[in-house]
Amino acid sequence: MKRFCVGMLMLLAPCGCYAQLPDFNVQLLGDKNGIQTANASRIIRDHYGFLWILSPRHIQRFDGQDVRRIETDGENLLDIASDSSGTIWTTSDSGIRRYRIGYRSLRKVATAGPAIAPLNKLHKLQVTPDNRIWANAGRGLYRYDPRTDSFRFQALPGLPDHFYYRRIFSRRGYQLFLADVKTVYCFDTKSLRVRQVPFTDVRAVVPVSDDVAWASNNLLQTFEINFATGSVTRIPTASVQNPAGIPLAELISITPLGSDRKLVNTTKGCYIYHNRTFTRAVLFDSGKALPNDENYADFHDQDGTQWILGQDGVLFFRPLAHTIGWVNGFPGADPNLSNNIKSIAEDGEGNVWLGTQRGVAVLDIRSGKVRPVRPSAREGGHSHEVRGLAFDGKNLLVVPSGALPQILDPVRRTFANLQYPAGEAGEALRAKLMAETIGTLITMPGGDFLIAGELGCYKVEAGTYRIAENPVEGFEKLIQVAVRDTRGNYWMGTYEGLLVTDASFRNAITDGYFAPGKLVSAVLMRNDSTAWCGSVGLFEVTKSGNVLRKRKIFPELTNQRISMIHRDKAGRIWIGADDGLYLLNRNAGKLQWFDFRDNIQNKPINMNGVLEASDGRMYVGGLNGLNYFNPELLKHREEKLNVLIASVRVNQDDSLLTQNQGPLTLDWMQNSVEIQYLTPYFRNPEKLMYRYRLTGLDDNWVDNARNSRVRFSSLRPGQYTFSVAASLDGITWSETAVPLSFVILRPWWQTWWFTGAMVVLAGALTYWLFRRRVKVIRRQTALREHMADLEMRALRAQMNPHFIFNCLNSINRYIVKSDNATASLYLTRFAKLIRLILDNSNSKKVLLSNELEALKLYIEMERIRFDSKFDYRIIIDEDVHTDSIGVPSLIIQPYVENAIWHGLLHKENNGSLWVKIRMLDENTLECIIEDNGVGREKAAEFRSKSATGKKSLGMKLTEDRIAVLNQYAQTNASVEIVDLQDDNRVAAGTRVVVIIPV
Repeated sequence: MKRFCVGMLMLLAPCGCYAQLPDFNVQLLGDKNGIQTANASRIIRDHYGFLWILSPRHIQRFDGQDVRRIETDGENLLDIASDSSGTIWTTSDSGIRRYRIGYRSLRKVATAGPAIAPLNKLHKLQVTPDNRIWANAGRGLYRYDPRTDSFRFQALPGLPDHFYYRRIFSRRGYQLFLADVKTVYCFDTKSLRVRQVPFTDVRAVVPVSDDVAWASNNLLQTFEINFATGSVTRIPTASVQNPAGIPLAELISITPLGSDRKLVNTTKGCYIYHNRTFTRAVLFDSGKALPNDENYADFHDQDGTQWILGQDGVLFFRPLAHTIGWVNGFPGADPNLSNNIKSIAEDGEGNVWLGTQRGVAVLDIRSGKVRPVRPSAREGGHSHEVRGLAFDGKNLLVVPSGALPQILDPVRRTFANLQYPAGEAGEALRAKLMAETIGTLITMPGGDFLIAGELGCYKVEAGTYRIAENPVEGFEKLIQVAVRDTRGNYWMGTYEGLLVTDASFRNAITDGYFAPGKLVSAVLMRNDSTAWCGSVGLFEVTKSGNVLRKRKIFPELTNQRISMIHRDKAGRIWIGADDGLYLLNRNAGKLQWFDFRDNIQNKPINMNGVLEASDGRMYVGGLNGLNYFNPELLKHREEKLNVLIASVRVNQDDSLLTQNQGPLTLDWMQNSVEIQYLTPYFRNPEKLMYRYRLTGLDDNWVDNARNSRVRFSSLRPGQYTFSVAASLDGITWSETAVPLSFVILRPWWQTWWFTGAMVVLAGALTYWLFRRRVKVIRRQTALREHMADLEMRALRAQMNPHFIFNCLNSINRYIVKSDNATASLYLTRFAKLIRLILDNSNSKKVLLSNELEALKLYIEMERIRFDSKFDYRIIIDEDVHTDSIGVPSLIIQPYVENAIWHGLLHKENNGSLWVKIRMLDENTLECIIEDNGVGREKAAEFRSKSATGKKSLGMKLTEDRIAVLNQYAQTNASVEIVDLQDDNRVAAGTRVVVIIPV
């Protein structure tokens, strides 16, 4: 934000009294800002811009908005200083402590040299331009040595065992000033030269130049000490006979103001020293005069700002660059003189005349006097609102509401009436004006004036001051402001929009659509066809023939009532709005904003309350006083904001140290980060606004308004850089010089070594699974081969040569016996059986119906071959669907064969064979082969007597097939053989139960 130099005036004064114009416009900090100044003794500003206030038991750090208090223990604190790194140093009687950003408390620093003792106590601190920190004590000086991190004693050359006043220690450049009981010393820290001048009972020493210092003694008298000549000169003290002298007070500081002027700060206030004369400085804060009669300490920072610790708090200002002044009252002022400045004019002598809510006042810039000027009773005395005030080169035209306009002689301060028409016309005009409410006063070509009122418009002739009604087309819209373009057309703002007429106030063109309100309270011509019109927002209106077109400009003014637009002599455009005063930067096309904290009055500016005086000064009047400045002295000053990251909280834990450190390393669970940032700024901290970005999460800037904290939750592992920027106007941004970098580590299962281990493990597991799969495939292949071999062996068993031989012999026997029918039937069934066996052998599973058909053919052939020695039954439950159930081929036949050959054929009489098929459940088939033969024990005896003595090969192969099937297909097929007995426990046959999964 740009700043500029301004002056300020005092408006309100009692009749015959006056208020002196202020020397300095200051801002005051105190309890309302959270600062405690009780018992405060020192004040400084550090490298970062923080304000530090020292009290005996604590120090306070203030950034313009918040106060941080740092307590101390042990002895009382005596002094405070800051070096170029921002480190804060404090002293007590016996020790030196320091504080840095991130510290929780003051930390003690060692001293080396003569012991700190009652006669060698520490007191004050000074920092020379080479950033060396010095402390004084009773025996001399201690200088900080960064190599040993301690303060080492340094005696003044030629004064090794000397004792000094601890309270005397001041600095100018590289020169340090000390004193003892009878002498003041000047020690040059670069050349190590010591100069001295005799001076007794010194109380304070303030350097003025390299060779000159002012000193106060115990009687509070002031002297000038010249180290070049060794002389001491008394500076006259103020008295009745010499009111221009310096008061009896202790010196605090001296600030050069240029042109042999100095600002002298003492314990009894600030004084201006010029031409050997002292005058008390007039200090104003927000338009109010400050007492300026008791100060304790001060500090002059690198920005040229003077900080003074006084009885009212902490006040600060730039002695060489004033801010905008604002006058809004004065104790004892005439109650009939209002702060509401409606109109302003300047006379030929440079005096400024103010039309107020209650009459007229005059300001004499040369003397600083403000006096109300009212008509006498004989002159028609009144104190009405004056909205029209103009100077015609000789007299002032004063136009009040509810009273007659008058001529005011600015020299004699007398009023005279205007010239009215004779007779009834004049009386009627007077009566009308007495009831009139004035909108504005317009200066016309040739020096005539036009008074715009609610009831009509009136022309006052230049020189003759004759007044008469003047018709203005559209006056009923209540004209409030008017300007004239170079073609003679008048552009007038009214309560019902914009009114444009020709030079004779006719042929009006209107635009009443200035939503949300119709009032046009300010007009500025940009060219003959374009004007800026202030309503709610600022509009650019263009006239094309009889058509007015408009558009809104400057979005920042959209919701503000614009009450004033003024172009000064240098072409700068000033805009008065609800929240202050704006200056258009023509080069950038942007608005600079000045508000209450810049000393702009905190109420709207009046539309006719602007004057650019002959000396270049500009006066702006409003509802709460007068602002006063010189646009020509405008100094565009960029405010470089120092944005700092103050603290970091992780997962709502204690703050972490962030300043001057590398990136923070956080665990993966520390993924919620709260960052506090701040900007030391005091002139108008309410204007501060912030934006931030977190690179690694989002590279875009995020507006954060005036919030000085931001919290990020559930951040992913990775590298982040947090940066924050501050601005006063939302246009120019200052980014923090030291962004915050931090790293959130990955969880152990996302680290590279874990990933690598998992890759190795996955590779090993994949290899193992591959090897296992290969092994399983090989095993399954072997099982399939074994299964195929078993099936082929089962087939061979079904078609063993003995069975085929017997079948063919039986056929032959029937042929020999000429039993051709039987032979043909046997041969047909034999062929059909062979075909079914060969067909079923091509599939692992066959339909149960096909398997039973082959089984039935086999049983029939065996029954024929053995002369119907047995009968048989195949029993199938109703819930068994033989055409939809698949079973392994040749799975039942071996057990039927075994029952016939080894059970039924050895039976002396005919036997029976039963084959029962049923479903145990929807996925399990039960097949029971039961015979009433001789049983397994008897069959074994007959087999042992046989020549072969072989076990049934078909049953063995079937058992192996079921075992392989269970292993290969993961089924639960089983075979159970039960020996049947009668009641006498004699073998009665065999039952085979085959469980087949389907």
